[in-house]
Amino acid sequence: MKIRLLLLLVAVPFLALCQKQGNVWYFEGQNGIDFNSGSPVLLSDGQIPESSNIEGTASISDSAGNLLFYATATIIWNKNHQVMQNGAGLSGGESSTQGVFIVPLPKSNSIFYVFTLDEMQGCFQNGLRYSIVDMCLDDSLGAVENDNKNILLLDNAGEKMAGTFHANGTDIWLIVHKYFSDAFHAYLITENGIADTVISNEGSHHPADSTIDCNQAIGQMKISPDGSKLALVNANAFTRSIEELFDFDNNTGIVSNVINLQPDTSLLYYGVSFSPDNSKLYVSKSTYPYQLYQYDLSSGVSSSIVASKVSIHNSNSPITGLQLAPNGKIYVNIGSYLDIVSSPNNIGLACSYISVGFILHHTLSYSLPNFIDSYKYQNQLACTEYVPIEPPITELKVPNIFSPNADNINDTFIIENLPTDATVHIYNRWGALVAEWNKPDGSWDGRTKGGSQVSAGVYYYIVTLPDGEQRKGFVEVIK
Repeated sequence: MKIRLLLLLVAVPFLALCQKQGNVWYFEGQNGIDFNSGSPVLLSDGQIPESSNIEGTASISDSAGNLLFYATATIIWNKNHQVMQNGAGLSGGESSTQGVFIVPLPKSNSIFYVFTLDEMQGCFQNGLRYSIVDMCLDDSLGAVENDNKNILLLDNAGEKMAGTFHANGTDIWLIVHKYFSDAFHAYLITENGIADTVISNEGSHHPADSTIDCNQAIGQMKISPDGSKLALVNANAFTRSIEELFDFDNNTGIVSNVINLQPDTSLLYYGVSFSPDNSKLYVSKSTYPYQLYQYDLSSGVSSSIVASKVSIHNSNSPITGLQLAPNGKIYVNIGSYLDIVSSPNNIGLACSYISVGFILHHTLSYSLPNFIDSYKYQNQLACTEYVPIEPPITELKVPNIFSPNADNINDTFIIENLPTDATVHIYNRWGALVAEWNKPDGSWDGRTKGGSQVSAGVYYYIVTLPDGEQRKGFVEVIK
């Protein structure tokens, strides 16, 4: 076994004062938007092609607003707009409404889950799957891990997928709706991976006419920024469409208390978005005459919420996907341009609807990128942002660090510029401590945790100096 030092002792990474992980969007039609300047700037270097078959997209940046990668349900591109190493061949469906969703592993800056959903054209046969991206691979451009690609979580999952933070502010819920059922499946993602599933049987059966027809799945599902409400719609139901609002408990993962928002089940909807203050719900009607509606949720009373429905905008062109942006505005897809709900917290027409608010590079058929709408992502700067200190002045070779076999002197870990009286801790990608040294002063007490050899992969180390300063980096174990 060889152990390679990827980065030597490094300075503590910069901690951003605000979350900018959702500041760069890439989506269908080679379109993109950069929100880092405070005003949206059109990007035209994206690689997602113009295609009426592409709906769900996702993108993620680091805490400084630097793009990390973006994806459809079948392909991931890195920040250089190249197909990520091992990033082709995801098992999602490109025309799935919300076919891809990116979630950072809690307490990690370099590990990300990419969840995918299949499309109705394939009758959801590939289900809900995940792949793991490690941003410390391929010279920090990121790569999909070979052993963690297209891992099945749920068969027959529909085209709806949303996420929010757990009540603890760190862990993340991913919620999908199982097709041919009335079941929501909520997956809790912690620093240790994906936990047990919470299943809630609430609201309409999908499809609403209880047939075996796969072709009634189009339409978005969103969770409010505070994680307390969930809404979903259907755009292609044949006999009875769906427009429903639920309570979501972000402590338990339970979906409950359905409110049917549309007594007229013949109306079809596609887009859904909550206001930043969680008090308003916006829904786009996908049949002519095309309209955007607002519901006032502030009363908390079902009948009052249903009665509060008001038309905010009428359009001669289809209104499809909606997405709350990090600037607090809701962007509305009209095709070759985006309309903007400028003040979405305000009631009725006071929400300040702006027609032709943002011109796109190419026509967008359906959806904007999928995000956790609070934008309170926890990952900071990826491993590319760590800067080695210079110059190294010593070299300390430590045998047996990753093996309990004291006779194996070929396993060597090299740390440069390490003073005496420091401590060393090494963690795996899930944040679990796998090795530690408490006496790095010449009489090393190096040992693995659990008494077993560490497997191949990338590990994170923290060296704590006598004055309390911490230096951090990555090592790769190669077998």
